Formats: sequence, C-alpha cells, structure tokens
Amino acid sequence: MQKEKSEFSIKTRANTGDIILFERKSNIYEGRVFIVRTNSVLVKISSKDAKALGYEQPNTVVRHGKYRLV
Repeated sequence: MQKEKSEFSIKTRANTGDIILFERKSNIYEGRVFIVRTNSVLVKISSKDAKALGYEQPNTVVRHGKYRLV
C-alpha cells in the first residue's frame, strides 16, 4: 500500500518568526515558529486552537516536512 504524499512535504525549512501551516487531527492550523531544531520547529498557536486540540499550553512541535510556510 502506498501512502499519499502530503502537501506539506515541501523541503523549505522555517526560520524563527515565520508563520507556518500544519495538520493535526485532520484540520489545518497556523502558528508562529519560535525555536528551530535539527528535526523540528517549536510553534506557538492560538489559545483557541490549543483548546480545540486539548493542549494545556499554546505550544507544539512540528517535524520538518510536515508544515508549509505562509
């Protein structure tokens, strides 16, 4: 079985301060990058989105290749 290629598999990496789009629970969310790591970025999302996702804090980690720059 072959997995569909995600629209977020673009090879562009985000920098601190960039706004990105990423997918969680079949929805698209927007956030601002505040730390860039080797394999991922740390992103601040809105309080409303954090609540919808069941997160206590409005921060999440997104792997490179799983987001798209806005």
